[in-house]
Amino acid sequence: MVNKENRRLKVGVLGCGPIAQFAHFESCQKGRNTDLYAICDFADDLRERMNAVWQPQVSYANYEAMLDDPLVEAVVIATADSFHVPMALQAVKAGKHVLIEKPLSHSLAECQALAEAAANTGVIIQVAHMKRFDPNIAFAKTFIDNRLGEMLAFKAWYCDSTHRYTIYRQLTTTSRTKQ
Repeated sequence: MVNKENRRLKVGVLGCGPIAQFAHFESCQKGRNTDLYAICDFADDLRERMNAVWQPQVSYANYEAMLDDPLVEAVVIATADSFHVPMALQAVKAGKHVLIEKPLSHSLAECQALAEAAANTGVIIQVAHMKRFDPNIAFAKTFIDNRLGEMLAFKAWYCDSTHRYTIYRQLTTTSRTKQ
């Protein structure tokens, strides 16, 4: 059981699809200073299933209604990529802090507009790069920067697929035997 702090951020998650199911709902529930307060999805069947599984305090079919809820302090944007910035802008205008799934956008202009809107309102926005604070990634970055010397090229994987490693071993073994 997670020891929760007395003061917890009430989070609303927009989008009940795979990334919310695999990461955000559980993270909000397990965070020592967060509560999964609300979920929001237009699809009634999906929202109702996730409501039954995760049991937030409220669920919404309408994003504007969730943003109007004064108890929602922060929003996780877990929608299709093209909606990230438009939905985040709505949250920022409503005074809600925002965690946005990656990629933030495919448009630099959209990213700049969101950064400007956040700066003008004082809310915090962050892109959900899940390994950003991983100590192993930080170590690798320090090692690369300080120990490898001049970098000519770099290619790396981070345990995202065991299938990939099997293929890579086959490729490297095959290329060595053909030399």
